[in-house]
Amino acid sequence: MRPDWLSISRWRGLIHELAKFGTIGVINLVINFAVFNLLILTVLADGQLKAKAAATVVATTCAYFMNRHWTYRDRPKSTLRREYSLFFFFNLVGLVIEVAVVGLAKYGFSITHLLALNVFTAVGIGLGTIFRFWAYRTHVFKLEPVTQPIVAQHVAEPAATIAQPAATATVAAADIALALMVTSRDDGDSDLNDELTEIELEGIVASAEQPARTTS
Repeated sequence: MRPDWLSISRWRGLIHELAKFGTIGVINLVINFAVFNLLILTVLADGQLKAKAAATVVATTCAYFMNRHWTYRDRPKSTLRREYSLFFFFNLVGLVIEVAVVGLAKYGFSITHLLALNVFTAVGIGLGTIFRFWAYRTHVFKLEPVTQPIVAQHVAEPAATIAQPAATATVAAADIALALMVTSRDDGDSDLNDELTEIELEGIVASAEQPARTTS
């Protein structure tokens, strides 16, 4: 049997998911720049950091709703607070990854050339994007756990039902033994034979019923 990770349908679904995720990423990159520039040109002319923070919050919120209602619309929904908090947290972790890569280039390798810094920036964005994609599908928009199907609904039968055929067979064997005993007994004293037969019958029936009571 082919392993699950080699399934064509699985890879096709993952490619579609990546395509939607990437499209949303490009859209929100544009939103981020648009909001940042709009705020700089209007109400936050001297507040570049505030404008950048606000633009990031707006872009992150848009990305959450787009992923929730498009990329992962078929996945189970939990509370808005939980999903949005995790979504925002993992975005911050992705941002830290991007900044850390640039910081490694500048302070670890003493790289200050603009072209080289842009290369490291692109690497950081790539790593951060891979992390976000993994975090979204694994922790934010989680799949429901797969439950194993019930193979047999009646695994155990009641003890009395199982013991019934054995008890019936035992009683039948007792009847046969009694019949043979009666036919083989000499006819010297019929009254005595009848009395002995009744006593033996009670003893055989009692011994035949004893396993059934014990089992039940």
